[in-house]
Amino acid sequence: MVRTDEQMLQAQQCVANLRQVLLAARKSHAAADYAVMSRPVLLEVQQREQEILEYLSSSEQRLAS
Repeated sequence: MVRTDEQMLQAQQCVANLRQVLLAARKSHAAADYAVMSRPVLLEVQQREQEILEYLSSSEQRLAS
């Protein structure tokens, strides 16, 4: 769960890294293999993006770390 600005930035970097992995995998795997291997990575991207959105949409004041 993202609770600080620093954690939010780290989550964004993680999403960017996972997207780079997916882009590279698309070039080196057959379509069927990519479909199987990408599912858990895409779920991780989706989860982290949801955490980022929840953090950014929260009206609760948080201290930046």
